[in-house]
Amino acid sequence: MNPLKDFLVALTFLTRLGRAHITTSEAISKSMPMYPMVGLLLGLILALCSRLPLSPWVLAWVLTGLNIYLTRGLHWDGWADLWDGWGSGATGERFWTIVKDSHIGAFGTMGLILGLGLQTALFEAAVSRDAWLALILAPVFGRFSCLVLARMSQNLSRPGLGQNAVQGATRSALIVGGCTTLLPALALAPSHLAATLATTVAVLAALLALGRKQGGVNGDFLGAAIIAGEVCVLLPLSLPIW
Repeated sequence: MNPLKDFLVALTFLTRLGRAHITTSEAISKSMPMYPMVGLLLGLILALCSRLPLSPWVLAWVLTGLNIYLTRGLHWDGWADLWDGWGSGATGERFWTIVKDSHIGAFGTMGLILGLGLQTALFEAAVSRDAWLALILAPVFGRFSCLVLARMSQNLSRPGLGQNAVQGATRSALIVGGCTTLLPALALAPSHLAATLATTVAVLAALLALGRKQGGVNGDFLGAAIIAGEVCVLLPLSLPIW
C-alpha cells in the first residue's frame, strides 16, 4: 500500500483537483481507503470559503456550486440516475437500462431539484450557525458512507467503475477510512452525531434494499450514498435544538 499514490488516484478520480493521468482498475480499487481523506480536503475548502463576506443564502449557493465544480458533479449524476430508475418503478434489466441512460428523465430532474435545494438550505443553516466543523465533516462522512455501502454490496457489484470501488472496499479499507472519519465526527455534539448516524443507517439500508431488489449495485448507488452521507451530517442543523 502506497498511501500517497492511493490518495492521488482517489483525488483524481473523485475530483478535478488531481493531475489527470491514465490509471488501472486495480489502482482505483486500492485507492478506496483514501476516499474519506479526499473528503477531508474538500471539507476544508468548503469551510474556508464559508468565511467569505457574503450573506448566508448567497454563500450557501456558492458552496453548492463549488461542491459541484470540485467533484465535476460526479456524485449528483449518480443521484439523478438512481432517481430515474427508482421513480420509474421498473425492475430487473429495465431498471438498469433506465439508470444507464445518459439522458435525464423527469424523476432524475425532480431528484436533483430536491437534493440540491436541500443541500443549499443546509449549507445556509451551517453558515448561519457558524458550523464549520459540520462543513468539514460532511464530505468526509459522505465518502465513508460510500465505502460502507460498497463493503455491504460485495456480492451485488455490477460491471463498471463502481465494481472497482466495491472490490476495493476491504476490511482494512473500512478501518483506514473509519479512522479518518472518526476524529472530526467525535468533535460533533453527541446528539448531533447520534442523529447523523441514525439517518445515515436508514438511508444506506434503503439503498442496499433497492440494490438487492434490482440484483446489483453500481457506481450510481455509491454516488448517491456520498450525497446522502453529506446531507445526513448537515440535516441536524435544521433542527431548532442545534
